[in-house]
Amino acid sequence: MGIVVTVFTVFAVFTAVVAARRIQGIRQFDGRAPAGIYGTRIFQRKGAGFVEMKRCFLVSRLFLPPSAGRDAGGHSRRRAERPAAALLLAAALLLTGCGAAPSPESGTGAASTGSTTPSSVSSAASAPSTPPTSTTTVYRDPQTGIAYDNNDLTGKTAERFELPLEGATGFAPVAMDATAAPQGAGGTVASLSPGDAFTILEEKDGRWWRVTQDDAWTGWVDSTYCYLNIPDVVPSIVFDNTNAYSSVFVSSGKSIPGITGEKLYDSRRWNERLGEEQYVVAANYIMVKKIYTAQQAALADGYTLVINETFRPFDVQLDVAGKLKALYAEDAGVKAGIDKSPWGIGWFIASKLSTHQIGCAMDVSLARVNRMEVRLSGGYRYAVVTDAALCGMPTAMHELSSAAVCLKQPVNSYSKTAWKSADPADSMTEDALRLQKYCTDTGLSPLASEWWHFNDLEAKEAIGSHYTTEVFYIDDCLSRVPE
Repeated sequence: MGIVVTVFTVFAVFTAVVAARRIQGIRQFDGRAPAGIYGTRIFQRKGAGFVEMKRCFLVSRLFLPPSAGRDAGGHSRRRAERPAAALLLAAALLLTGCGAAPSPESGTGAASTGSTTPSSVSSAASAPSTPPTSTTTVYRDPQTGIAYDNNDLTGKTAERFELPLEGATGFAPVAMDATAAPQGAGGTVASLSPGDAFTILEEKDGRWWRVTQDDAWTGWVDSTYCYLNIPDVVPSIVFDNTNAYSSVFVSSGKSIPGITGEKLYDSRRWNERLGEEQYVVAANYIMVKKIYTAQQAALADGYTLVINETFRPFDVQLDVAGKLKALYAEDAGVKAGIDKSPWGIGWFIASKLSTHQIGCAMDVSLARVNRMEVRLSGGYRYAVVTDAALCGMPTAMHELSSAAVCLKQPVNSYSKTAWKSADPADSMTEDALRLQKYCTDTGLSPLASEWWHFNDLEAKEAIGSHYTTEVFYIDDCLSRVPE
């Protein structure tokens, strides 16, 4: 009997430790990908983000359902912790001897401890957008090698994007009026300030959006100047907005004091149409169309874009520039890495308004896709990447030095064709050139000094003088499940 008790005790302690480790892992890894990874390391999806498998063996897909990482406001992490709570319950039962027959004094009360499991749990199945929680069928694409989980889900296919424009979140990047009719007709319904979010209800003539703010009003805006939240319409892209949780900006591999490892702004919100937390990653509508096209080309080859940043607040831009310049002045190694001929510090961080502040820039990498999961939003079918390996690039993302250049010499950054006359830098890898081709084939232009940076000069021309130097933030999500 003593041997049996000992075995039960050891097993109970082990169960409790595993459960505790599991809950700790769920709370520690909140969907954020590790910083500074640029080789071919393996990542798996957790919620809206990715985790490096080498760093969190307990936080694998076996331990983390799609709902892990949701906020506490009705979309809590408690669902992810429910199996762990069950393990703790089992441990408690074992340690208290509940596996044996109850004593006459205790009756059956000791066995009715199931109430320790959370009773109020946010279920993905109850949300209008429903990421599947179990695999039904798997299809492997013979051309790309990508495995698709839940491939038997049926639904409608969006016409222009992966999910419809209707119901997506848009933003006003400048002060603008929403009017009662398209083309500014019918009088002003509402006045929007830079950074104001709205829900897109419909599009007319490829330019005019009918929008609303929480149904308080409905009006029309000119989409030429508006931003669109990319995850709402191209959810297959991997979004890893490092500046929104732990900046990876460095120079010659050296941390920039006050920047590296810091959260520079907030952009992670609950997204109703995706049924999970996701980064708010917005760009000018004209540019988003090109990003969508680039992603479809990448997926056709078995790859995915990994977007690190699009819009960057102006105050953050100036803060990074100022602190990089301070490090540049103090550290000879950093200075040498930046000033390697023919480059200079102006090529690696702008000290004035840049294309990141007007919605026409994207910092992006590339990953090889191993696995995707088919999901439904409303009646629409879409897929997200759940397992991918980052491709080898010349440097880590946001390495602000001459090591990151993609061309052998500087060219005019505001010319759509100047980059074509320059040879690729010797450091450009096969995958870096592949990424560049996906982006430039859609009409985006590379920045000579940063392999990850692409501008949409067509969008910049369309915007003209419709921009502001006012500090504003793109951090709200009013997205709805498409009808």
